[in-house]
Amino acid sequence: MKENLLNLSKNGITAKFVNGHVWISVHGFGNVGAAIASAFLRRGCKVIAQDVKEEVIQAINNGKWRTLEDSDITKTIKQAYSDKRIVATESYEESVKKSSFHIITVPFSTKRLGKDCPADIGLIVDVSRNIGKFLEVGDAVSIETTLPPGTTENTLKPKIEEESGLEAGKDFALIYSPQRILVGRALEDIESRYPKIVSGYGKISLRVGQALYSIVAQKGVITLSSIKAAEAEKVFEGIYRDVNIALANELADYCEEEGLDYWEIMNAANSQPYSHLHKPGIGVGGACIPVYPYFILKGRERTLRLVHTARKVNERKPIEVADKALNEFREKYGDVRGCKVAVLGLSFRGNVADSRLSPTIDLVKHLLKRGCEVVVHDPFSYKESSLPRKATFTNDLFKALKDANIVITATDHSKYNNLTPKKIKKYSSDKLLIIDPKNILPKSK
Repeated sequence: MKENLLNLSKNGITAKFVNGHVWISVHGFGNVGAAIASAFLRRGCKVIAQDVKEEVIQAINNGKWRTLEDSDITKTIKQAYSDKRIVATESYEESVKKSSFHIITVPFSTKRLGKDCPADIGLIVDVSRNIGKFLEVGDAVSIETTLPPGTTENTLKPKIEEESGLEAGKDFALIYSPQRILVGRALEDIESRYPKIVSGYGKISLRVGQALYSIVAQKGVITLSSIKAAEAEKVFEGIYRDVNIALANELADYCEEEGLDYWEIMNAANSQPYSHLHKPGIGVGGACIPVYPYFILKGRERTLRLVHTARKVNERKPIEVADKALNEFREKYGDVRGCKVAVLGLSFRGNVADSRLSPTIDLVKHLLKRGCEVVVHDPFSYKESSLPRKATFTNDLFKALKDANIVITATDHSKYNNLTPKKIKKYSSDKLLIIDPKNILPKSK
């Protein structure tokens, strides 16, 4: 049954959803979509998942959907299937007509990432249009995808209004509430780790958005004055981390030159509440942090000099790590051509199977360019399509280490925590160099 959400009070909206009287449609059932759907399902709501992937639709409708990243999400979806509170479809008509609250979680594309094309939002535009075709008076549309500031009002709102013939803020609620999740703990992030950022087009949209997200956000809702401000807030979160990781990388380089232990200094410095030194590594990966700076950099490289410089520092880091390893090996053993390099970690972050824009890719490309044989190991990921064909990928750690001349830790998977230098030497070449930018290997010999 559909409801005109614009005419309901906050308590009225809550009651309609938690009692299962109205449905929520989630468009794009990836990591974000599954997490936000689960948060509402755990409060008793009903969800219709709309996705273009047939395997996703079949898995949900057959009660076999699962994710390796978060067991709580898997359990929630399974229970909701048993309770008949979740269904899936490819159809926009079915999903939009069946529900009153429509959440867009589809990602932007990073295939053409660069300063002239920060992100391709074509998929988000298409989803917005298709929702607009079947939108009804009293519905609410919320966008959770991180976007360049101004995108929702300047691009998506006109498309929805054009297709629906309705006016945002008057006939339907238009909400922007950026996702703030970390894969692996996404459900916890939504429910209890952070407040939910909510903005809306006009007072009515904001009121409806605040009511809807208050259903799941135990930490409460923070409302912003405009949608553009909320878009900027999420982008700034990512840029803050990018800049601080660049700082950590430069300070770690300084410590190495001076014979100091960065990690010892970092831990001591961070005992002061105002110090938040980050962990260094081989660069920054994922579909978020490396991308967000480009949302605001185009044409502003001079005014946003720190943002621009930090991005370049982190983009250069994989190349610098590769060159450092090869130079040290040459000084110690001689020619580097043909030497075997074992790179430990393809995922951009530890203990997840996400290798999008992983700095490991650039590290491997440079090692191959320098004439090395490269084997990449990861216990979670499968071979990434962007990993060069000349590189070997394996889930077998000892295969990767066998006869290796150089071992580089690229990802802080917990599986590597007990990998002592002694164990590495047992399988690798007599001519061995270990590079540990992530500081995850035990110090024992």
